[in-house]
Amino acid sequence: MDSQPLEPIVFGFHGTTSEAANVILKEGFHLSQNPYDWLGDGVYFFQDAPQRAWEWATEHYGNNAMVVGAEIHLINCMDLLDTSWTRVLVEIYDSYMKYLREAGLVRPRQTGGARRLDREVINYTVGVLAERGTKIACVRGAFIEGGPVFPDSAIYDRAHVQIAVRDIEECIRRVWLERGPDSRG
Repeated sequence: MDSQPLEPIVFGFHGTTSEAANVILKEGFHLSQNPYDWLGDGVYFFQDAPQRAWEWATEHYGNNAMVVGAEIHLINCMDLLDTSWTRVLVEIYDSYMKYLREAGLVRPRQTGGARRLDREVINYTVGVLAERGTKIACVRGAFIEGGPVFPDSAIYDRAHVQIAVRDIEECIRRVWLERGPDSRG
């Protein structure tokens, strides 16, 4: 009897406004395509980190912050926590740079808040892989943010794993409004 591999399932938390959260619950998510979206196009989630999602939402939306939780199935995932995917990015980066040179385009700039090069290389990689017959439905990566939790620590106080879901129908199975951090007991 052949056994099928288990489908990896995680919980993601999406910081937004209360109005947008209500729209998400009624109509579903909409893909983000901002130039600063470091994992490329997609709906962004903090994996298994509702508190971090609340912090992000509160920083950006103040008292109007809301967090939507989602069950995410990591199907056809470019998982940058797995070194086999980083090797794919290295290979396709060279192809992307050649494409830029031939097209006379400038290499996107990375800045503290906008990782445009990462975004463009990931989107380009997803396109190349699609041409080769490999579909990417989501991208997951670790993000170092904040500062050391104590002097000389390699642990950062706002580090997290982020997921950009590109195929909402394939990856997201259920959503809910996440209780606020003050409502936990």
